[in-house]
Amino acid sequence: MPAPHNPFKAALKAGKPQMGCWLGLADPYVAQISAGAGFDWLLIDAEHAPNDLRSITAQMQVLAGFDSHAIVRPTIGETWMIKQYLDAGAQTLLIPMVESAAQARELVRAVTYPPHGLRGVGSALARASNFSAIPDYLQTADAEICLLVQVENRAGIAALDDILQVEGVDGVFIGPADLAADMGFIGNADAPEVKAAIMEAMGKIVAAGKAGGILTLDPEMQRACLAAGATFVATNIDVTLFAAAMRNTAKAALALLPDQVATGQATTKNASRYLQQLCKHWSHKATTDFDTTQGSITFDTGNRVAMTASADQLQITATTGPRGDLARWRQVITDHLVRFAFREDLTITWSE
Repeated sequence: MPAPHNPFKAALKAGKPQMGCWLGLADPYVAQISAGAGFDWLLIDAEHAPNDLRSITAQMQVLAGFDSHAIVRPTIGETWMIKQYLDAGAQTLLIPMVESAAQARELVRAVTYPPHGLRGVGSALARASNFSAIPDYLQTADAEICLLVQVENRAGIAALDDILQVEGVDGVFIGPADLAADMGFIGNADAPEVKAAIMEAMGKIVAAGKAGGILTLDPEMQRACLAAGATFVATNIDVTLFAAAMRNTAKAALALLPDQVATGQATTKNASRYLQQLCKHWSHKATTDFDTTQGSITFDTGNRVAMTASADQLQITATTGPRGDLARWRQVITDHLVRFAFREDLTITWSE
């Protein structure tokens, strides 16, 4: 009986695009939910997520009951760490920060049994061999291991042609976030220079006969990479999906409650001047709309103020969301208006 078939590796070899998602919540429940969603592959991340060998193994055990293939990304491409993940049953690894062909060759050795590699022979203890229930595991395991290397900085891009010549590397993944940072565009993977570098690299990967991969939440970039020949593309991350869903759900729940409102007034011959000055003052950080008698200011936080000016009265309506700090917002408005005082002692009387 040979080692388990790796359908992900076979699909890449056949040029069949595989669509995936990142798992960073480090929890088997989430992994099971994600596995039932229908992705071709799910990446269990140990580089930027709070995973360890046991939590990764638990998630692989869950994924084994589904068609979604488990890819594991170690914290770093150390031989001892790779050995543990392979023995735990990982058949596909994505190794971060690969910068040279020499590094890639060492990774190939790390996933390969002797005499061609240096993977430790401990399958008798390993989940990978079903705890010695697969008699031919040692002789057949190498052929089912899929090694993906991650190129994500200028050094890796410069060495890409050489990395692509390394036998045993099945695919190259471009990391947009780190590449953007190294190119001087930290936090902006959408910069034209970064996109151009990614697409040029993807073209080289595909031309070399290797599988090209990427994680991007940008639908336009996803389509561009697939059109260029990329065969493993992740389109989202469980962490950001959950966080966005929870925030939007909380926002919708709070929207069911009424806003908090306070009204104030001040007697002054300069009502119009106060109205216009406050609107101008906050125009760079809020949405404002005003003329000489009416004014409104709206912040992204939900805090709002509306004002009406007459010949001798300034009417103010201060509003926050249901969980806003109305007393503080009222004080902020008061402090600003008093600071503008046009040679008078301005007093605002508030009521709720």
